[in-house]
Amino acid sequence: MGRCHYDAATQLAKSPPLFGSADHLAGIAAECAIKAMLLDFFGSVQDTPLGIPYSPAIRNRPAQSQTQAKKAWKDSQHGHLPHVWDQLLLLANGHHGATVLAQIPQQNPFRESTDEWDVAHRYRDSGQISEQRVKRHLAAARTVIAAYQQAK
Repeated sequence: MGRCHYDAATQLAKSPPLFGSADHLAGIAAECAIKAMLLDFFGSVQDTPLGIPYSPAIRNRPAQSQTQAKKAWKDSQHGHLPHVWDQLLLLANGHHGATVLAQIPQQNPFRESTDEWDVAHRYRDSGQISEQRVKRHLAAARTVIAAYQQAK
């Protein structure tokens, strides 16, 4: 559910040359916790050959055209941050949803206009990743993991 990635990220965040790896793992930790919530609490499934989790509620919404149906198919897949955070905000409902939404920021901390987290940033030079960014993403991952634990 992301806890091991979070623990590794906190260790890596102690060394400036490893900020890039710490930031990457913080995002992956948050992503894992979000996907666990979507699967465990909000009706998402993971039944495709590739194992990519998705939301049937999004995938099966009425479409007026083939283009809209393809868009719904793509939009339903739980890929990477920052998109999957937005999906959580959209799909969280009921008792679990109230518990989760009360604990996580409605403003996506992985979608900063000038500093958006992207899974491809694992290829960036660690010198381009600030300590402030790493701390912000670690705090967000910690919050999401705690929200999952609280909602269980």
